[in-house]
Amino acid sequence: MKKESEWKASLVVFDQNKRDFDLNLSAVYAGSWHIASLQWKAYRPLFDQYVHGKLLDCGCGRVPYHNLLRSKVELHYTIDWSENEDVRKHLDEIVDLNRSFSLQEKNFDTILLSDVIAHVKYPALLIATLSDHLKSGGHLIVTTPFIYWSSEYPHNYYNPSEFGLKQMCEDAGLEVVHLEPYGGRADVLLDTLNKGMTGKWSHRFFLLLASVLKSSGWYKRTNEKSRYSYALGYTLAARKR
Repeated sequence: MKKESEWKASLVVFDQNKRDFDLNLSAVYAGSWHIASLQWKAYRPLFDQYVHGKLLDCGCGRVPYHNLLRSKVELHYTIDWSENEDVRKHLDEIVDLNRSFSLQEKNFDTILLSDVIAHVKYPALLIATLSDHLKSGGHLIVTTPFIYWSSEYPHNYYNPSEFGLKQMCEDAGLEVVHLEPYGGRADVLLDTLNKGMTGKWSHRFFLLLASVLKSSGWYKRTNEKSRYSYALGYTLAARKR
């Protein structure tokens, strides 16, 4: 990663008490605390299982997972498109993800595409292009929301279903080896409430309400029944044949 020495831990930090990495909610928008907590639980096992070797972090922004991933890889190569100098200083290449591209580095063992697909105009083209940069036997990791609000307005184009994700990967010569939803109808409801309760007192009330609901049998039953039909988002890993 370019200028790694200037990088500062933000989204993921090392918790000395737990002796492990954990989500830093103070770096998360107050309206996204609920989904961020769910995503961390869903993403971490995927990162631990599949990330290794040469890693391409596509659409990485401020590289939020670098603190966790840098010990797992021999190269953390970062690409994105941004006018923000605080983002650009960490990018190995500045790339328009809406077009086919060729990078200086190729033959990656792992490619991470975390919460990016919704914000590109041609997601199938992007996955096909990334597949070309992946070595045989390497893995593409995709995380993306499904039933979710429009973010990064006006650059929010697609929130693909599990079937759309699988089809795009198969068309790009990738075999899906992991595809799981996170959240369910109860979590979609809580995330929607969270988005509208970001003030000092309303956020505190939301946290109390969420704590009560999450400890109830209703929360678990509702999510179990609806996790596939009402997913808040998906995690996917696909291997290049």
